[in-house]
Amino acid sequence: MIELPDVERMIDTIAGYTTGKTISCVLLDDVDVVELDMELVEEQFEGQAIDAVERHGRYVVLRFRSDYSMLFDMGDDGLLRLESQTAPATERTKIRLQFAAGRELRFSSSGSEGVVKAVRTDEKSASGALRRLGIDPLSEELTPDRFSELASRASRLTLKGFLMNEKIIAGIGNDYADEICFQAGLRPDEKVVNILPEQLHRVHRYLRRVLRRATLHWTAAHADPGWLINSKGLGGPCPRCRHELTSVRITGRKTILCTRCQRAA
Repeated sequence: MIELPDVERMIDTIAGYTTGKTISCVLLDDVDVVELDMELVEEQFEGQAIDAVERHGRYVVLRFRSDYSMLFDMGDDGLLRLESQTAPATERTKIRLQFAAGRELRFSSSGSEGVVKAVRTDEKSASGALRRLGIDPLSEELTPDRFSELASRASRLTLKGFLMNEKIIAGIGNDYADEICFQAGLRPDEKVVNILPEQLHRVHRYLRRVLRRATLHWTAAHADPGWLINSKGLGGPCPRCRHELTSVRITGRKTILCTRCQRAA
């Protein structure tokens, strides 16, 4: 499942090349996933330069020097990457944005996963897709007090359900929700209503710490022997106490935890 750090790493690989460059041609390979009208594409995207590459949760926004931006919902396995125009498109390719120098930016995903839309640039923060999303977890707006306020509105949810609810906090998926709960020392199946204020502040602190480290130092973070994400991927014991990890289902997703290191509130 694509999560915020994965999207941030994609942006890092494409932003340097694409920012400031003009799109010469747009090729729509899957019109079921790419919800773009060709007349609008020709008027607002072809012949226009990309002004910036931005992210909100798991969404990517290409901001053009026109009246419109292009919005990518990454779904579970969306991928944005630069390719040579001579490389053949695959069955996963949904749209190709070509540059004059012979390279192109491709969006690919499996099946019907991922959606591409055009939104007016001055309205993209209020567009239908983004309006339904919660706050970005790395936004400066997500202060400890704001986090506690959001938690108070989701008191009936489990901690993991709260962290993964895209309408509350955008961009946290299964793996990093497990990691945040593990680092904070709380059970992911604990009801938010039972979590003490100081424990919520600890969850907030580790939420920011885990996502920032995974974003800025992905390789180092995923090689850290103290991270749950590495042990559970290999089916190993708890990285702290070496106790056998437990697998349960929360919010319909497989959840890994250590019953010794992660306590009820």
